[in-house]
Amino acid sequence: MLSMSLAQPFLAMEQELNQAHLERPDVIRSLLVALLARQHVVLLGPPGTGKSRLVRDVCERIVGHFFEWQLTRMSTPEELFGPISLQGLQQDHYRRIATGKLPDADIAYLDEIFKASSAILNTLLAAMNERIFYNDGQAVPMPLSMLVGASNELPEDREELGALWDRFLIRHVVDYVKDPASFAALLQLSAHPAPGTTITVAELQAAQQAVETVDVSPVLPLFSHLRAELAKHGVIASDRRWRLSVSVVQAQAWLNGHTVADANDLTILQHVLWEEPDQRLAIAKAVLTLISPFDQEAQDILDDAKDAYLKALATPEDEDRNMAGLAANKSLQAAAKLLSVVVKKAQDAGRPSQRAQEGLTQLQAWGDEILKQCLKITF
Repeated sequence: MLSMSLAQPFLAMEQELNQAHLERPDVIRSLLVALLARQHVVLLGPPGTGKSRLVRDVCERIVGHFFEWQLTRMSTPEELFGPISLQGLQQDHYRRIATGKLPDADIAYLDEIFKASSAILNTLLAAMNERIFYNDGQAVPMPLSMLVGASNELPEDREELGALWDRFLIRHVVDYVKDPASFAALLQLSAHPAPGTTITVAELQAAQQAVETVDVSPVLPLFSHLRAELAKHGVIASDRRWRLSVSVVQAQAWLNGHTVADANDLTILQHVLWEEPDQRLAIAKAVLTLISPFDQEAQDILDDAKDAYLKALATPEDEDRNMAGLAANKSLQAAAKLLSVVVKKAQDAGRPSQRAQEGLTQLQAWGDEILKQCLKITF
C-alpha cells in the first residue's frame, strides 16, 4: 500500500507530461524510470524537437537542486564544477567552490553533451558512474540521481567519447512530431502550462528504495534468452550494461504496480541495448517477440496501418485526397480485422495482448481523422 501511494505522484506526473509533450510517451516513461533507478539518459535528435523543453519539465518538478548547462567546444571545468578557491590556493590547496554546480545537483541536464572537452571528461565520468567528485584530492559524494544529456548527433570521436556514450544506460532518438493530428494539437499548446505535480527529494529517495525491493528473479532467465537472440543480429551489449539494466526493469515494474517483475516489464530494454541507431528496430522486435509474440504481431500490423494513415493525410488537397482517404480507410478496416484475430489468439493462449487491444483504439482514432480530413465527414 505504501509503495502504491509513493508511485501516485510519478504516475500523475507521467500523465501530465504526456498531455504537454506530444508523441513522447516512451521518452517520458524512460526519464521517470531512469530517475527511479538512478541511471542516466541521452536524447539524440535534430534541433527543435523539444528535447530541452521536455527535460526541463521533468527536472524542474523535482523539488531539489537542478543544474543545467549547454556545453561548447570551449567549455571549461569551472562552468560545470565551480571556480578554483583563491583562498584555498593561498593555503596550497587546489579546491573548487562547487556550490550551485553539478557536484551539488540532485538532477542535471547537459545540452550538447558530446562537446565535452578532455578537461571535463574524466571528472564527468566519475560523477556519472561513481557519484563522486574529487575536490582537492578528496572524494566527495554527490547526490546526483540522474543526468540527462542531449545532442543533435552521435559522438564523432568514439575513442575519446565512447566511455561517456556508454555511461548513458537509456538512449532515445527524438524526432519531429509525425501525426498531423498531433501537429495540429502542438500549435495550440499553451506556452505557459499550469503548474504540475512536484516531488520532493525525500519522496524520490523513498521511491528509489522501494524500487530496489522489486523481485526480478522470475524474469532473469529472459535476459539470457534475449542476449542470445540479439547476438544472432550482431548486437552485443557489455556485461556492465546488462547488469545495470536490471535496475531499470525494477523501476519499470514498480511504475506498473508490480512488486514482482513480469515479462512485460522488460519492454524498457529496447531503449537500453542498442549501440547504433540502426539497431533499434531489430532490438525492439526481439524484445517484444520475447515478451509476447502477439504484441509483436500487433505492432507489425499497426506499423503498416500507420503508414497508410500518414500517406493519406500527406496527400495534397489539389490531388485526389478523397481517393487516398478511401484507400487508407480500407487499410485501417483490414488492420482492425487482423488485430481482432490477434486479440482472439492471445486470449486463447492465455496471454492477452495489451498492444493489440490498444491498437484497436488507435485504429479507431486514425479512422476518425481520415473521415474528417480526407473524406470531409463530420460527426
